Amino acid sequence: MSCWIRLGIDPTSDETLIRNAYRARLPAHHPETDPEGFQALREAYESAIRLARDDEPEDVEDATPDSSQVRQVFIDFDGLLKDPARRFNADAWQAFVQSLDRLPLGELDDLRWGLFRKLRENGPFSADGAGLLARRMDWDRHLLELGFDHARHVEDYLARLDDPAPFDTTVMDSWSAPAQIESLWYARTLDFIFNQRPLHEFEHFARQHTCLPLPSDPAFIRRLLVQFTQAGIGGADLLQMCLEHWREAPDDVDGLYLLACQHTLLGQDDQALPHWVRLWREHRHPKAESQLLALCAKRQPDVLPLLIQSFDRLGDFSEWSADLGHVSQEYGSPSQRPETLARWMGAGRLPLQGLAQCFVDWRTGGDEWPLLALLLDHQDDARLQRLYRHAWALHRGDVALLRQVLDEPEPIDALEGLVLSGLQHQAEQHVRWLTGAPVPLAMERFVDGNGAPGPLPAALEKGEAHKVCRVWLRRWRPYSRGGLERIAQAFKLDDPKADSDLSTLSLLLELSESGALLPAPGQGEAVWQWHAQTAFLLALLDQPEGWLGMVDAPCLERLAFDPAHPLSRVQPLLSRLTREHGDLSALFGWLQPSDPVHAALARRLLGVRQALGSPRLPGNDRLLECLRSDIHAFDDDLLGRMLLTAVLYHDPLFDARQRRFLLDRITEVVNPQDWFDGLRHGLIKGEPPRPPRQALEDEGVASDAFYLALDTLKDLVRYGGAGVPRQKTLLRLQQAKDNPALGLGLRFAFSALLSRCECLLLAKGDSRPVPAGAFWRLGTRLGRGAFIGQVIAALLVTPLAALLSGAALTGIAVSLLGLIFLVGAVLRRLHDIGRGIPTLLVLACLSPFFPFLPLILFAFPGDRLPNRYGVAPDSAGNDALAGGLQAALRQLGGQRHS
Repeated sequence: MSCWIRLGIDPTSDETLIRNAYRARLPAHHPETDPEGFQALREAYESAIRLARDDEPEDVEDATPDSSQVRQVFIDFDGLLKDPARRFNADAWQAFVQSLDRLPLGELDDLRWGLFRKLRENGPFSADGAGLLARRMDWDRHLLELGFDHARHVEDYLARLDDPAPFDTTVMDSWSAPAQIESLWYARTLDFIFNQRPLHEFEHFARQHTCLPLPSDPAFIRRLLVQFTQAGIGGADLLQMCLEHWREAPDDVDGLYLLACQHTLLGQDDQALPHWVRLWREHRHPKAESQLLALCAKRQPDVLPLLIQSFDRLGDFSEWSADLGHVSQEYGSPSQRPETLARWMGAGRLPLQGLAQCFVDWRTGGDEWPLLALLLDHQDDARLQRLYRHAWALHRGDVALLRQVLDEPEPIDALEGLVLSGLQHQAEQHVRWLTGAPVPLAMERFVDGNGAPGPLPAALEKGEAHKVCRVWLRRWRPYSRGGLERIAQAFKLDDPKADSDLSTLSLLLELSESGALLPAPGQGEAVWQWHAQTAFLLALLDQPEGWLGMVDAPCLERLAFDPAHPLSRVQPLLSRLTREHGDLSALFGWLQPSDPVHAALARRLLGVRQALGSPRLPGNDRLLECLRSDIHAFDDDLLGRMLLTAVLYHDPLFDARQRRFLLDRITEVVNPQDWFDGLRHGLIKGEPPRPPRQALEDEGVASDAFYLALDTLKDLVRYGGAGVPRQKTLLRLQQAKDNPALGLGLRFAFSALLSRCECLLLAKGDSRPVPAGAFWRLGTRLGRGAFIGQVIAALLVTPLAALLSGAALTGIAVSLLGLIFLVGAVLRRLHDIGRGIPTLLVLACLSPFFPFLPLILFAFPGDRLPNRYGVAPDSAGNDALAGGLQAALRQLGGQRHS
């Protein structure tokens, strides 16, 4: 029966059509239930494939001789090819080939192409045996007997005979024909797909459910193990084979790799991890990196950024050229591989937290300060925090801090140990570069403040060498003022386009100009404490509000106190504020402009919100800087801004240049209404008139608050310290300053007035209370209790002393003295409630009509705060303005409200 009839298709050269026909009929001829039908179908399939690949050479068909001896050879050969027990047996093929030697040469020549046709139409068979026959028949040497096309097909077929069998076919001698056919076809198909097609196609084919015998060929089984493993197919039997091989050859790299892969494919991460670690540490296996990263992301995601950093290894280098412009100067310098950057981007898409997320954000171009806040904070996992500290030191630490990385003991955890080994390898290379490379040594000479520094070498002023210098400058170390100035001249410290950010050096330069320099780091643990304090200081100056929100009170306590470090100038204040206020929101109001660190911090905290929100009143110098830095914030309240500049203009604190600036701000405000010019000139002179109430309301200004500020300014300009308002008025000023409904400029004007009053009151507050018995000190204060006692004593003693004097003139003199004493007590009592001589004159005029009018002073309590006449009489040992005037007024306002 023709192969085409058995397959049910017309003759064709389309191999896909032939395969589809074969598969369609295969279910009807199962190898176990219908072995003869299966074998016939398989032979038809093989014949059709051969016919499709090369047309039947007519010369070969016609070359078949017709003799009894020759026919017997064909019968024997046909029996060899179709006998499952012999067709893969090398001895059987050898015997058949030897039998050909008994034929005459002429008949043997006549058999040549007939045997070839028979061989090509049948299969499968032993490739070695067929090769033996091909050499005996010399098919390759008689190709000229055929036509060109037929010779080409024969040559191709002979070449395919040279392809090795997928396994030792002699093991199939005892198998049935269907089992031989299917197993050999399956093995060859696996090899073809694995070698010629993508792995996912191999995986799809190999995962199809089938039932076939596999030969007991160790090489074949080993090849299947490799193919299945590389295609991502795991199995318990495959794992067992890997384990057996590993036990026999524990140092075989390929066997260790297969074992690690099988553990991973079966989800046995605990068993796979040590094998992947060994593959990386001992052999630097190219697959180990990706597998370890995947395992780490799954098992310990908080360690993943550290592992990425540890894998960022470049080749060791120590032979730098003495020429600073030589390309070798870049070798061994700290840098980052492209693969590492890609891994950072991939890790950034993972749901990391804490140190891990902050480290990834920093390495992908984000902010460094959140990471440092966590490094300075207390962490539950101190070991992990220390590893992140070492990873940060690779980028910021100098030699002393890098040596701490090298001295770190080996962790117990396998992944952490792998991380530390990678960090130590990088630290060792960095130390080698920092201490031996020509560029770092040249930079040390350039910035050295103790020796005789020279100019920056010309080779380091541009190009790649200049970039390497910037990498060197990224590490934190102490500099002299001269060194920082030379760095600023040679490098653009705030260049946003540069690869290396040197903005922290700008902060150090600013501090150095005020005499604040970083001390030497010290030794041992003091090296990290120096970096911790420097990090806190630089972050505080770079992002004060953001940084203060990242750290907590215990963080300040954990920092070692080094009096030589600039941070010590602000650390006690920060600790005090966290203890007393619970946060650092009050920092702006407590900074002292005379201290360089305080001044630098104040310049960064300076802002409208900080000035109004500060628990302590900012000085008028701070308000002036705030006005300068953000003058457009007051554009919605120009009248209030003009009033603010007038208050600052009349403050004697400012010099001529500052007063000129304030005068220009007053005169630049214009308004077409008639009353406005009078107000502006009055503000300049210190005698401002009150604008019409309706005009102020039309401008959106609260008239009562505006009048209060004008009257207070007028009194302060006219009377100086004597013009400080009474406590009641101060409370009104404070309430107006805290009123968010008022304009921004007006609120700042009230802040400036209160700040001026605070300075005047503090000058009085430095004095001690005057004793009540010092009646001759008429400019002082007298408390209510003492006043009542003195009045009663005067009223009782004076008449009695006058009667007992014995003479009229003496009695009159005693009465006059008693009256003077009473007037003095009344005046001092008026001072205690913030009043003065005008109120005394009013009482004197009304007393003839109301003799007991002065006794109303018994009912009025005195001012609790210092006023223009001094501190409260009962304030001995207590500083009413310890927290500032604003805090005292807010406390009084709260008590009064309650």
